[in-house]
Amino acid sequence: MVYLGKELEERQRAYRVVTIVMFAVAVLTLVMRILVGLLPESLPDLAVDAIFSTVVQIGVFLALPFLAYKFLLGKNVKEIAEFSNIRKIKWYYIVLAVGVGFCAFIATIGISSIWQALIASTGYIHSSSSTVYPETFNVGMFIAEMALTALLPGFCEEFLIRGGVLTTMRGSYRYIAVLWIMAAVFGLFHQNITQVFYTACFGMLMAFLTIKLGSIIPAMVIHFVNNGMSVYMSYADEYSWRLGGGFYDAIDNGLMTNPGSIFGVYILIVLIGAGLVVLMLFLKNREKLGKQKEVILDSGFDQTNGRVVMFGEENKKFVEDIGMEKMVYGKDYAPDALYRPTVRDNAFLVGATVVTVLSTFATYLWGLM
Repeated sequence: MVYLGKELEERQRAYRVVTIVMFAVAVLTLVMRILVGLLPESLPDLAVDAIFSTVVQIGVFLALPFLAYKFLLGKNVKEIAEFSNIRKIKWYYIVLAVGVGFCAFIATIGISSIWQALIASTGYIHSSSSTVYPETFNVGMFIAEMALTALLPGFCEEFLIRGGVLTTMRGSYRYIAVLWIMAAVFGLFHQNITQVFYTACFGMLMAFLTIKLGSIIPAMVIHFVNNGMSVYMSYADEYSWRLGGGFYDAIDNGLMTNPGSIFGVYILIVLIGAGLVVLMLFLKNREKLGKQKEVILDSGFDQTNGRVVMFGEENKKFVEDIGMEKMVYGKDYAPDALYRPTVRDNAFLVGATVVTVLSTFATYLWGLM
């Protein structure tokens, strides 16, 4: 009971700190969007993106939570990494994550198109500022856009959302509820009506994989590849590259002349992505089974009490990771109780939700004008 009480107390503390961070992130992101909108129109798009991404991604999504975990939760760098689900993972998960990232990019195109068609039917007009490209390909500009659009979000957004936020929500809500919460958080934190739906779907998938694989690294890779493909395809289209040039035109033409084929290819790619996810889960399960066999072979089993005798509380995290809680702690083992947040605990979470919902809705109203 002492251990359980201590753990619940730590979860309460983490919940309050993380929800304060979420509120601060929501407000600061909104403030930066407003300030960026006030910049001179003559400023190049890349410069505007650099200002916004540097401040928001590095300052708000990365530095702010890191400092909060360090000074408010008293965690050192190693503990922050653990709290943020930054754990080593086998190389083949990273390879598979690259494939999932490519398939996620294709899936996102379809989901985003359907969502934009739905909101357009209500009178919303999407106004996007197109990047002004130089007449000839500029490798420095390309690298800069990859860093701002793919590298920084892939690391910083995952560190915040699928890091401390996911860990904290898992300590207070059941599995399915956590997935829905993580979908809503990631969708709303973009504060853009055109992005809210597909980013919510993406957020749920990344939360699912992070929980199942026990590491945030595959999600970071998928996020990077997904965003990076968007940048690459835009350049390929602009400069008519052999690999990827005319990609969007081909989709538009295909939808006009042979929509069945386009739809069939789309479904095939989505199924391939789903298959890669299933393969990752299969490999992770096989990895757990292998570790379980090692534990059983290297230890004695107490038939009377129905548990592996060599383990104690200090190995609690390990046996949970390999799915042997009942074998290690006995047949009557019960998982740790979830911390139930109070109204006070949820004050900043509600505040963050209000800010992001209102700012997202404001972008919708803007499109109706």
